[in-house]
Amino acid sequence: MARLASLAALVLVLACRRAKPSVVVPHTTGPIKIDGEWDEPDWSKTSLRGQFIGDDGALSRPTSEVRLLHDDRDVFVGLYAADDDIRSTDAFDVALGSVKLHVTATGKLDPAIAGARVAVDRDGSLDDDRNFDEEWLIELAIPRDALRGGPLAISASRCDTPKHRAQRCASWHGTATLSSP
Repeated sequence: MARLASLAALVLVLACRRAKPSVVVPHTTGPIKIDGEWDEPDWSKTSLRGQFIGDDGALSRPTSEVRLLHDDRDVFVGLYAADDDIRSTDAFDVALGSVKLHVTATGKLDPAIAGARVAVDRDGSLDDDRNFDEEWLIELAIPRDALRGGPLAISASRCDTPKHRAQRCASWHGTATLSSP
């Protein structure tokens, strides 16, 4: 019995070491225009930022990142993808609590959410493998009413196949609460 209790204690210690503390999604200091550009100061100065980690445990290559903000009406998700060959099928998968989304480099959001808005900025040509592209960026607003209260389990992931290389996948995971205004 003592051995079983020791094993249970060890499992609990290891689980606590792996658990990430809850982080806070900052409230915006000004309006966010959903246009595919991160030119509002909050994106660079106050947003919660998460660098994707690859399957190998290192920072993702190609680079991917998620940024999060909120205001009184929406939760804003920014998604960045370095990409040398942007395809219309390239996408991010995002989960905010029970809301699970798939958003492509064309700006298609699946499933559709009432009141959600999405915009894309691409530095490169879509579905043209004759050149080298640079990156694409998603700006997404999800109505807070679509999300259930309390801390949100958040994850964002993407797989990409760079030119002449094997597919690579990466993700970011965390638990967050929305800050007070």
